[in-house]
Amino acid sequence: MDSKVSPRPTILFALLDWGMGHASRTAPLIQYSINQGWDVHIGTKGTALAFLKSQFEGVPIAFHYKPGAEIKYAKRGTLLKIAGQMPRFLKSIAAEMDWTRTIVESYGITHIISDNCYGAHHPRIPSVLISHQLQLPVPIGLKALARFFVKRHTKHFREVWIPDDSKIRLSGKLGFQNHLKHARCIGVLTRLPVDAPPGSWKKIGMVSGPEPHRKLMETALMAWLQESDEPALLIAGRPGASQHVDGNVTVWPDPTSEELASALKGADIIVCRSGYSSLLDLAALGKRAILIPTPGQPEQVYLAKHWAKTFGMTICTQKQLEAGQLPAAAGTAPLLQANAGAFITLNKLVASA
Repeated sequence: MDSKVSPRPTILFALLDWGMGHASRTAPLIQYSINQGWDVHIGTKGTALAFLKSQFEGVPIAFHYKPGAEIKYAKRGTLLKIAGQMPRFLKSIAAEMDWTRTIVESYGITHIISDNCYGAHHPRIPSVLISHQLQLPVPIGLKALARFFVKRHTKHFREVWIPDDSKIRLSGKLGFQNHLKHARCIGVLTRLPVDAPPGSWKKIGMVSGPEPHRKLMETALMAWLQESDEPALLIAGRPGASQHVDGNVTVWPDPTSEELASALKGADIIVCRSGYSSLLDLAALGKRAILIPTPGQPEQVYLAKHWAKTFGMTICTQKQLEAGQLPAAAGTAPLLQANAGAFITLNKLVASA
């Protein structure tokens, strides 16, 4: 694509790049926009950019490097390390705003869909924020400040879309405790085709998240899967790497949506992070999983506890995983219709401009 203004709707998707979750859950909206014949621009970086390029290889999409804070994670003490980087994160919002203005003017953007990028909006362009964290998971003494932060930065968007069901409330208090008048639920988002046939693997480990925790999880899951001779599958979360077999374990670094859906549908045991995009995938397929929160990420700790209490899911700590002491799987995710509500909402947004 070039900088010529298109007569068709031209959608900018701006995505947070902390792991692949935000890219994964926005992928169905990107695919839907392509199917509608709209022009699509994607702004992100890092692993999220590599993931989307692999998922949409050969598709006429314009990819752009979007500025954003390089949040670094630690093996231990991650929460404190993240807190120390917040000034840099706040500064990056201003950089996102400048970047967005340039992209809008250069490519004739008509609509903006921002997944947790607070600076990706424009005063003359219908702009929407996708987020399940209207109440940030902070200590009680910081809750008022967190609410102020969210309300201040979401006021620049026409709407806030919560990828959740208003009755089931997969996100718990994160999506519903801090009420915003312009927020609405759009239902479950998943890139997985729910009609995929079940695969043959019965035990699956699914790696995700930022480094160094992605690598730590991959190593621990590989050791656990190799404790028996039973064929198993490891989803490594490494876009661009090659598929290979290590003993009884088949390693898929970056499966297609169809491959992943098929594998998960056939599995009896799934081990994964309690990141929200992974939970949305479980809800779309109605599957159970052993949930392992990323150390130092309060959001994942809360979501794991919420799903354990509400849906009976099993929680496993990182230390338990590294010791090979995984508890038995229990509970199941509620089976919810995926994507349809979000597609209707996106259509209305484009039609209203």
